[in-house]
Amino acid sequence: MKKEGITMKDIAREANVSVATVSHVINNTKNISQATRKKVMSITEKYNYTPNYSAKNLRQQSTKTVALVISSHPDAFVTEMIFAIEERAAEMDYNLLLVNTKEHSEYEEKTINLLHSNLVDGIILSPTSGDIQYLQNYTKDKFPIVMVNRYDDSIENIPRVTGDNFQLGYDATMHLLDHGHEKIGFIYTYPDVSTTEDRIKGHHEALKQANIPFDQELIIQGFAHIDGGAAATKELLMKNNRITALFIQNDLMTIGALDAIKEMNLRIPDDIAIIGFGEFSASHIVDPSITTIVLPPETIGKTAFDILLNKMNNPDYMNHVELPPFMNIRKSCGCQ
Repeated sequence: MKKEGITMKDIAREANVSVATVSHVINNTKNISQATRKKVMSITEKYNYTPNYSAKNLRQQSTKTVALVISSHPDAFVTEMIFAIEERAAEMDYNLLLVNTKEHSEYEEKTINLLHSNLVDGIILSPTSGDIQYLQNYTKDKFPIVMVNRYDDSIENIPRVTGDNFQLGYDATMHLLDHGHEKIGFIYTYPDVSTTEDRIKGHHEALKQANIPFDQELIIQGFAHIDGGAAATKELLMKNNRITALFIQNDLMTIGALDAIKEMNLRIPDDIAIIGFGEFSASHIVDPSITTIVLPPETIGKTAFDILLNKMNNPDYMNHVELPPFMNIRKSCGCQ
């Protein structure tokens, strides 16, 4: 009797081969070694598996639906990027499905598999900090996926749209160095993602050029939310009273940092200077106003959708787009 819900992915896992290999064996679309073919067919017979040919035929038709899978908390940057993708999808007469995986890699993998099986035409993905090698199962068969904001170079056949996060880290750090700050606290969101790694590399390079040693103890995680930003700020400033500036990697953590600094009876920028990433709505209203370094979320979002359209129309299309940062200079960094 057929096992309920058995999929090609289940067969591939048991046979220790790719989903693409299982598909080629079942559909006889590629020369596969006799040993592999025999192993796959024995498993399909074991579960009495038959492919869903009606779904296969539907796959060849456009559903006019794409998915956006994001991983991070909805700060101002992410929210504006989502709005831009939604706007472009509507302009092009596409429906958009939105999923926030909230940094859960297993949920992300299940989501991608579900979206693929439910016949969306393509996916825009901002991946989690976890292992995303599973994407090879889809990209080897040229299923259209575009990575946005975050990326992983090791995944084949996926174009991406990102900001220049190395330059972002470099520029913000150089600006603080120009103000005479040598002990700069760096509050990041999540480790092992391209945005964090590239910004730290840029930060490190700026310090190197100023002949200031990189100090790992000044780098701390703030978990991309207000409470995390406040906790990270307190921990940094209480452990090292020589810190005179903070570079904070999202607007929610910046809000938390402002609250913590006020609670510690410190003054901005006299006691502690701040540069934050992301332009939150009150950044120019609070006193002192907050210097921010930003990437263009609207351009990133719309470009990602346009590249996905190209990918859906041409499976071999590959184009990486990297957009430069710019700084809104205000009083929190010491500028008057």
